[in-house]
Amino acid sequence: MRKFFTCLAVFLVLALFMGVNPPTSSAADDENCLMCHKYRKMGIISPEGVRKYYYVDEPTFMQTVHSRVPCRDCHYFIKQIPHKPVNTGVTCDTKCHVINPATMERFSHKPIADVYEKSVHGRAKRPEGEKGAVDKNKPYCIFCHINPIYNPEERETGLPKEITDRCNVCHENEEFAKHWYMHTSRRVRDVKRQGTQIVELCNTCHKDENMLEEQEMLNEALLHKEMGKKFTFAGESYDESFHAKVTKYGLKGAATCVDCHVDSDNYYMAVHDIRNSSDPSSPVHPDNRVNTCKKCHYHGEADESFVNVDPHPTARLSDNPFIFYASIIYNIIAYTAFFGLVGLKMLETVGRLRDGVKLTIRNGSSWRRGLK
Repeated sequence: MRKFFTCLAVFLVLALFMGVNPPTSSAADDENCLMCHKYRKMGIISPEGVRKYYYVDEPTFMQTVHSRVPCRDCHYFIKQIPHKPVNTGVTCDTKCHVINPATMERFSHKPIADVYEKSVHGRAKRPEGEKGAVDKNKPYCIFCHINPIYNPEERETGLPKEITDRCNVCHENEEFAKHWYMHTSRRVRDVKRQGTQIVELCNTCHKDENMLEEQEMLNEALLHKEMGKKFTFAGESYDESFHAKVTKYGLKGAATCVDCHVDSDNYYMAVHDIRNSSDPSSPVHPDNRVNTCKKCHYHGEADESFVNVDPHPTARLSDNPFIFYASIIYNIIAYTAFFGLVGLKMLETVGRLRDGVKLTIRNGSSWRRGLK
């Protein structure tokens, strides 16, 4: 009898739990991973003292292109549920559930991940040893692809009903048609980000001078590789350039980071393959700068003399003494003129008040002397 009541109590508790927390509606969560991962406080503190969260927000996840991908397609190392502590990270070169019709193999981001790893930003997901020390400050795929600056909400409103209705004739599932329309249409239309978004994303690292100084020391100590003189203040120096100023105020055609540092012949692949300026394949290598500048300055302006103009000017004595001293002189002249004019107006005002002239607001403002 005691066992009966114990089983009944367990059954009632489970029934109450399932009633309060119904199963997830995620199409990819067949194994109900969100039963645990839906809690905001779920996470650990790593041995290094870093708090790591394993919370998954279902509404947000359902708006991404991976909403239909089963969890264990990426977390393939999990063999049982509930699973044991995980020490392996997800990598973007994992084979997916989708069959690539071009190769008839399971889809994978491995080709572009391999290109990225060879770039100046590339690193393995879990680098080890000496290479890991050098690469620890470099971004991994998810830095850009889940960064809110780069990755706006995938789901859109106002899907063209005439298209989804046509899809439903054969596919017979409206949700399926909507999902795949969003997934494919976003990839065939222009998805380049706005210039201000690109600059802001790049400056996340390239305006962090402390981090860049640390990276420079690691490269010189461990790889014996000398970095460019503007490596530690590339973001700051770009912000002082003409390109940055007109981009800030809305000119869409002005050059941003990727316009110069990315090969425009295959933008979507090359944006993952940014190279050091000393690399002969880099668009900003001395042998390639004329052609790179001609992408915008194509009316004969770009020549050997034109490309000698510094695209990253900065008022630092160590970088450009002329701009440094010129900015000091300009500031002296500007402030002298401003405060001189303000002082002159103040002296004139005091003199007029002393002489009995009063400021009158009538159809504008004017000084009027009272009648004797």
